Amino acid sequence: MGTLQRIGIGWEVGVPSGWGMYGLNLALDLQRRGIDPALFFVAEGLRRQPPPALAAAVDEPWHEAWRKGPVTVDFPLLQALGDRLDLPDQVRNLKGAPTIGVAFCESAIIPKVNLRGLGDFAGFVTGSSWNTTLLEGHGLARVRYCPQGVDLNVFQPGALDSGRRVALFPDRFCVFSGGKLEYRKGQDLVIAAFAKFRQRHDDALLITAWHNPWPAAAAELARSPHIKGAPAVRDGRLDVGGWLAANGIATRDHVDLGAVAHDALPEILRAMDVALLPSRCEGGTNLVAMECMACGVPTILSRNTGHLDLITGDNCYALDFQIPLGEIMQRPDLTGWGESSIDEMVAKLEAAYTDRADAQRRGRAAHAFMQDWGWAAQIDRLLEVIKAFV
Repeated sequence: MGTLQRIGIGWEVGVPSGWGMYGLNLALDLQRRGIDPALFFVAEGLRRQPPPALAAAVDEPWHEAWRKGPVTVDFPLLQALGDRLDLPDQVRNLKGAPTIGVAFCESAIIPKVNLRGLGDFAGFVTGSSWNTTLLEGHGLARVRYCPQGVDLNVFQPGALDSGRRVALFPDRFCVFSGGKLEYRKGQDLVIAAFAKFRQRHDDALLITAWHNPWPAAAAELARSPHIKGAPAVRDGRLDVGGWLAANGIATRDHVDLGAVAHDALPEILRAMDVALLPSRCEGGTNLVAMECMACGVPTILSRNTGHLDLITGDNCYALDFQIPLGEIMQRPDLTGWGESSIDEMVAKLEAAYTDRADAQRRGRAAHAFMQDWGWAAQIDRLLEVIKAFV
């Protein structure tokens, strides 16, 4: 085939989410390569203040076309699929040449009716090896693993001061945990593990970036046996501090960052001693984990689902013991999900605390590993996949 001249992006670009960041970085990188991104769904904030490189793309009327009826375009269209490979109503109106599905599934069960609705798709791109195996297991052909990238220009290690990280909180051992607050992300496990760890080390400080623009999703954490209740919602914001206090973590031992501007995150991460990310499931490779590792932060990761693509050798602390939630809860949709051991989490925190040299070595290994995960490299791979499907 000839050179790709235009690629459609069939999900909302510019929203503060994993999908939004993926779409924004994809659009910017395509533009740099001389490939016009067709943006069918543009977040209001991006529409008001687009980056100069995307001003022309945002002004194009693609985002209005699908409202008027079915749209068929003569260029490849990447179309976001829902958790069970469902097609949102507005996406059903879009057809590309060809149409390629993009999947970051968390459910292991894909309804047959959804599978039948994908017959016109030329192929599928997945955000993790786990998702590739999952889709192939449901009989889909032409499934290609092509994970998201990370901005290596800003997510990189900072300077060291006297052999340790320059501290935002001097004399404290900073434990970072990020990701929107929900049962899947395992913040209840973080609370239980940190509370135990803090009993051993009074200089431990938990720093959380758990903002969730859909705070009602956090209510499911109340079912966890490891903690008390779920955070209250006050003025549209989750009361993380009050929730942690009710679970034995005092105000002096916790900092709630709330909604962190993405460009402010690298400086925060560079000041962390360790990151704790015990997700029960990741359909993709967990952008927060990738950003921590790119910054050289010693990172504790659950060995399940999408995290498996990030764990290699000693580039992190792996939580090896995983309770198979699908089997234990008799829920086939949770097949592949794993719950980490709180005791193992405490042990990994202890290892990072007591052997700072080994922790720094793991951080350097993480940074080196992530150098092949920049957006440019990942989009190189994505473009090769698209060309193979055309």
